[in-house]
Amino acid sequence: MRLDRVDRWLGPCLLVLAIVWLWLVFAFIPGARGEGEPGPRAFPVLLGIVLVLLGGFVTASAFLPSASSTADETGRATRREVLIAAATFGLLMLYAFLLEKLGFLIATPVVVVLAMAGILRMRNWLLVAALAGGLTAACWMFFVWLLKAPLPRGLWLM
Repeated sequence: MRLDRVDRWLGPCLLVLAIVWLWLVFAFIPGARGEGEPGPRAFPVLLGIVLVLLGGFVTASAFLPSASSTADETGRATRREVLIAAATFGLLMLYAFLLEKLGFLIATPVVVVLAMAGILRMRNWLLVAALAGGLTAACWMFFVWLLKAPLPRGLWLM
């Protein structure tokens, strides 16, 4: 099966997922309290809009003729790609667990180091440590200082 045949199913599936996502967002997440405030619904709606655009782009590109449409692309994932996808999923599950137990300030650099050293196989430990610390600090400043949003503190700080 050529890759454009797979995209003919993937694009509409993304569109359906986006529509269901947006319906759930408007059904269960409250809107803004005042005029001019984004409210808790803003980022999920933005994610749904991006998903609609992505689904529309994939659908349109699958049905439009392209120069590489005659090439035989299997669309099969290699063993390494499957392992990377599985490791990423596992790392996200670990992050969700660690956020609850350890809090944001400990779980985030641990997961970033695991992702960079384990999945991306980066061996420059100075760069890995700098990126883990910098990313954690930047996210913490953005959410706590700028947005005034509480981040998970973990069970040990409760």
